[in-house]
Amino acid sequence: MKKFTKITLLLACIILLTSCSSGKNKQSDSGENRVFKLAHIRPENTRTDESAKWFAEKLNESTDGRISIEIYPNSELGDYSVVQERIGLGDVEMQLSSIGYNVDKTLSVQVAPYLVTTWDEAKKLYNSQDGVIYKYVEERLLKQNIKLLAVYPQYFGAVALAKEPNDPYNPDSQKGLKIRVPSSQSWDNLGRGLGFQTTPLPASEIFTSIQTGVVEGALGAGTEGYYTQYKELINYVMPIKTHFECFWLYMNNDLYESLSDDDKNTINKLAKEMEDNAFIQAQEEESKYDELFKKEVTTVYDFTDEQIKEYSNKIRKEVWPNIESEFGKEIFDKIKAEIGYQE
Repeated sequence: MKKFTKITLLLACIILLTSCSSGKNKQSDSGENRVFKLAHIRPENTRTDESAKWFAEKLNESTDGRISIEIYPNSELGDYSVVQERIGLGDVEMQLSSIGYNVDKTLSVQVAPYLVTTWDEAKKLYNSQDGVIYKYVEERLLKQNIKLLAVYPQYFGAVALAKEPNDPYNPDSQKGLKIRVPSSQSWDNLGRGLGFQTTPLPASEIFTSIQTGVVEGALGAGTEGYYTQYKELINYVMPIKTHFECFWLYMNNDLYESLSDDDKNTINKLAKEMEDNAFIQAQEEESKYDELFKKEVTTVYDFTDEQIKEYSNKIRKEVWPNIESEFGKEIFDKIKAEIGYQE
């Protein structure tokens, strides 16, 4: 009799634990009382941080507190490419950052040189509704179990220099300087196509390399990044719109699919609103850091739209054929068709 009682009690405990576990999963599937970690790569109180805070506040309000967000700024959860992989695994829920290429090299197509040189062109290719680049990034990230929610435009690229370049307004001139480029065929070809000697270096080595004269400038960022990190070393800036830089808002796809339709729609709506606002904000900021550099008594060359087009035409003609294979011919052909480019 005692043995039977023990077995009965054991079965009752198992049923109770199973019921609790089932209830927990059911609550999770309905999107109730969730806390998402949202990582981003900019310091606190920057535009990116303010946008992340806005998104978190609006999502909490719109879901009546069912979903709240804890923000981790300034890469507190680690390098963005590592966090991206953790999001695919479900260890972190969301991120607003650049896209890492460790898993999929073709994703670097989004920063290929001179795809666009105006904000209207950028909106056409990168917007989340029908932008050909957005759709490609969305498709490729899904293979990593990541749901893309929005694009977050940042800036057009520039060249920052410690020394004066030779004939900067002439796209065919040899500039007579050695600059740092990111470690890829695309960036190296771009730097040489612009008339510079190139040295591939990680971003962490830029400051010391310019300071010690290993290189005399850098390619790969915009005036915002150069100003906030290297302004005391930079004496000349060429804002020639070398590439279009943006962040991306994304989350774990399994988590996204577990949400109710109402919560999915809320997230999508807020992401689109953040994207629309970011296009306006980024465009307003375009000349902000140029002006800040000028206040540092830095020479910032003023290029006309036509002069930038001359640089663009040169790179498209001479560099694109050498780098298409890095991204994949299929996506590059789609982009060329979208912008009406004929070789």
